[in-house]
Amino acid sequence: MDIYSAIRGRRSVTTLLDDVPSRDVIDRIIQTSVWAPNHHLTEPWRFHVLCGDARSDMGSVVATELENQLDPSDPATAPAIRQARSRLLRAPVVIVVSQIGSPDAVTDLEDYAAACCATQNLMLAAHAEGLATKWRTGDMCDYQASKGYLGLAGSDRIVAYLYVGYPSPNVGPDARQRERPSIHWIGWGNES
Repeated sequence: MDIYSAIRGRRSVTTLLDDVPSRDVIDRIIQTSVWAPNHHLTEPWRFHVLCGDARSDMGSVVATELENQLDPSDPATAPAIRQARSRLLRAPVVIVVSQIGSPDAVTDLEDYAAACCATQNLMLAAHAEGLATKWRTGDMCDYQASKGYLGLAGSDRIVAYLYVGYPSPNVGPDARQRERPSIHWIGWGNES
């Protein structure tokens, strides 16, 4: 598979089979991800691979924290707790990509960008292995219980919950077309 086919063929897939990809394959795609661009070679990314009961264990830890923190009379509380318990069970493997926080604002932003690039590399490598992925963010990235479960510092950032697995056979190809990006050619003559 050439790089253009990989980039254009990769899709976010929500419906995954229960079959667990091998640890060797997961290790291989993570090893590929760290070839992402990284200013000053800080290598700010960390990977936590959740499989089996670890997914529900983490969800329970987060749900318990929410039960202790949220107002039970708020109508949003019960759905948030239910989602925390079930969210990580949507894929047989969840790779949590995180970034070590930096006190320097510029370095922190550069490191966040590098961790995002590593996540994209991981998704492309997974696609080349015949796996499907879905990049998730949201409240679970900000919960202190999530960071605590993973052993992250409060200044660290969860960049992605990457759902990984084999795509369900009833998932068809994505027929959407991408719009042509706005390109401003400067210094090329006949700018338009």
